Amino acid sequence: METDKLAVGLAALGQPLRMSLFQRLVAAGTLGAKPGELAAKLDLQHNLVSYHLQPLVAAGLVTSERRGREVIYRANPIGVNRLAAALLDVSSGH
Repeated sequence: METDKLAVGLAALGQPLRMSLFQRLVAAGTLGAKPGELAAKLDLQHNLVSYHLQPLVAAGLVTSERRGREVIYRANPIGVNRLAAALLDVSSGH
């Protein structure tokens, strides 16, 4: 993973609300969650949740799937594994 992509992933998770959203999506597993569900659980406005999910999607840590008028978000294990591998690579001095 390039340094820029690593920085994007870390920045996406570096904001407390985004980390909380990400943790909820990990807990939701393959079923994922809709922004409205996440908003209700965190007592936030739907549009704020949608806004904060976008950097997680851009970083490849979360996927989105449109179903009609709804969007389902899921944690992306491949993106998470890439970020973890990049962190390990940096920590080992490569």
